[in-house]
This record gives sequence, structure tokens and C-alpha cells, in this order.
Amino acid sequence: MKRICFFSGDVTRNGGTERVAVTIANELAKKPETEVCFLSLVEQKDAPSYEIASNVSRHALGKKWLTPGPVYLPLIPKLRKFLKEHRIDLIIDIDIVLDVLSVPAAKGLNVKVVSWEHSNCAFELSEGWYRRIILNHFTIKTDAIVTLTPGDAKAFQKHFGRLDRIVAIANPATMTDVARRERHNWLITAARLVPEKGYDLLMQVAKMVLAKRRDWKWILCGEGPERTALEAFREKEGLQEQLELVGYVPKVEDYLAQAKIFVLTSRAEGFPMCLLEAGACGLPAVSFDVPTGPSDIIHDGVNGWLIEPFDCGSMAEKLLLLMEDEELLTEMAGKAPEGIRPFLLPKVMEQWNALLGQLLE
Repeated sequence: MKRICFFSGDVTRNGGTERVAVTIANELAKKPETEVCFLSLVEQKDAPSYEIASNVSRHALGKKWLTPGPVYLPLIPKLRKFLKEHRIDLIIDIDIVLDVLSVPAAKGLNVKVVSWEHSNCAFELSEGWYRRIILNHFTIKTDAIVTLTPGDAKAFQKHFGRLDRIVAIANPATMTDVARRERHNWLITAARLVPEKGYDLLMQVAKMVLAKRRDWKWILCGEGPERTALEAFREKEGLQEQLELVGYVPKVEDYLAQAKIFVLTSRAEGFPMCLLEAGACGLPAVSFDVPTGPSDIIHDGVNGWLIEPFDCGSMAEKLLLLMEDEELLTEMAGKAPEGIRPFLLPKVMEQWNALLGQLLE
């Protein structure tokens, strides 16, 4: 029996990172020779946002959320005790920040450490001093680094001067049956309402697009601190009937399956689950061509458009082209699922099983 622990900040959160981690953990737990658990720094909700298999246990190191920094240090002996008591063979850090705990906690134990990058190398190097320190002094000591794209794997290899066990494994996609869904004149964006998702840019695009097409709506699925700015913009521009903020939705595919075009205005991405979900629901996507993620899924001019960052005018132009050309929209929609076929769950699990097999042999 091999025991694998997914180490999270809080697995009960409703982010894409947690959704992917739960999906992979549930699949690994189907193997009779594998025992899987989740360990969080803290669980802030009574139940997780995504269904965890009944044979996957959940644990937490504490009850109070801790901002990364020196306050993490007392958690190292707690984590080490957990690894020993549960006889963990391999721990997967669902954020490189957690490497600062798992690397020292696992030292001297027969425990492999995997660092799972959910953003990208450039983000880690630019986000703040503590992430750079962790990356350069702890992540480099892990037994494997998993990135979301081949391009980011190369970036890590170049940064570390290390070629071994830095592997790209994409987030998994699942196909959706949308054949009988009625489509509306909806643009749709599904992402947390946070600055890095580029909602200031989205507002610029929306102002240009919705003013010209009063018969279309733009649906925003997600919640976060940018809601106030979006509501003020909507009021100022008189878009109360066209720009809808529906908040967090547990099944975003219910909205995607009714829309016609997906829009992503992020300033940076790792490997956006929302683009996989859009493709699975037959939506062409228009996105800024940020360094990692969109270009792996969107084939420019085939199943969507990649826009020079952060050219809001060009994005508005491409959106209007699709909104006004029903034949082109139908053609791109028909090709939307092609962009996600390399990332279907069985293929992704082959890669995870291969990596874990190497580490646990």
C-alpha cells in the first residue's frame, strides 16, 4: 500500500486549484494499492466545495488561517508528526509556498515531496520576496516539480539549471454533453473577481462591445473583491440589463452550456481550467495571449482568438466579429472541443501515474 497526501492551504475552498486537486486525488484513490488523503493548513468551511471520494480522508493542521511567513515555522513539527503517524510515502504540495513546510518536515524520512505549480515560474519570481525564497531554497530540493505547461517546465529548468523531474502535466478536462442546450446571446467569463483576472480590462472591452450589441449580455460567474468596481461600472455605463454578476456557481457548465462565446481577460495564467470547461461546452474562446495557458488550448483563428496582451480594442473587434457572423461562430464552436482533447482526464492520469510510479518504485 502506497500512501499519498495532497497538502493544501484549504481544500474546502472553491478555486480551480482545489477542484483539480480533488479530481486527481479521487482518481488515484480508485487504485486498490493506493491510499489517499488531504491535509490542509486549515479548513475554513465544514464541507469541501468539490466532492471528495468517500475513501479519501481529510485532515487539518490547525483551525486559524495563517498568512505565509515566520508564523509557518511551528507547523513544521506538526507536519512531520502527521507524516510519521499516517506513514505517508509521498506528499504533493498544492502550492509552492507549502514547500517551505514539507521539505524540512520530510527531511530524514522516507517521504517523497512533489511541488505542484498552479501558476507559472514568472509569477513566482515576481510575486514577492517570500515566494522567491521558497522557490530558490525549498522548491529546488523537492523530488519533483509539476508544472502545467511544457513552456513553464522549460522556464523552471532554465531557472534552476536542472532538467531532471521537472514535468509538465496539464489540468484535466472532461467532455460535456451540450447537444440539447438552448444557446443565448451571451458572452461569458468564469473566474474569481480578483485583480489578476483583468476585470479592469474586461470593463474596457465590455464598454465597446455591449454598446454596439444591445441584444447581447455578458455573464460573469465568480465572486471576489472586484465586484464593487464592476457594479459601479455597470451603473455608470447603464449596463444593468447587459452585464450580469451571478456570483459563485457550483456548476459553471450550466451557464457555459447556454452561452455562445467565452472571454478571458487575465493578466497572467497557469493553465486556465475555465478554457478547458468552455471548450468542453462547445464555446469558442477569446483570450489575451499571456505567456502560459491560453495558447495551449486556443488555436488562433480555429477554435477562438488569441489577442496581443492587453489590446482591448483588438479583443472587442474579434468579439464583435464572432457576434455578428453566425456562420463563423458556428464553425469555431464546432471546433472548440478539439482544443481540449490532449488534456482529457485519462491522458492526464497516465502522466500522473507515470511520475508517481517513478518516485515510489
